[in-house]
Amino acid sequence: MHPYAYLQIVKKRYKKIFITVKKVFVKGSEIDFPGKTQNTSYVERHNLTLRDRVSYLGRKTIAYCKKKSHFKRIMWINLFDYNYIRFHKSLRTKMSDTSKKFEKKYIHKTPAMELKITKKQLNWKFLLTYPVL
Repeated sequence: MHPYAYLQIVKKRYKKIFITVKKVFVKGSEIDFPGKTQNTSYVERHNLTLRDRVSYLGRKTIAYCKKKSHFKRIMWINLFDYNYIRFHKSLRTKMSDTSKKFEKKYIHKTPAMELKITKKQLNWKFLLTYPVL
């Protein structure tokens, strides 16, 4: 298994009709892509989320960034928010099978909690007051 794997999906069309879909393994092999991970929808969804949240990444807009350092900072802030602060519905786990009206039904998680980087959801105060080494 490779430290990273790279797969390219090549779609051929003829007059707006799909003809073939070919998978090209640039780095790695089919073993490196377990389950349903041999598609681009995960990456495309993440790209769309970032494009929605960072105006500099928007298409056909007048928003642009004059300095690369500002762009890097806004990207790091958004990635912190995405991975450590926001809960993701796809990562929640069901607590119990009870259907009581006002009872908590799910344990919500951030991507960092799912990867066991943190045990709890972080907040902006943590980011702004944590000492930088």
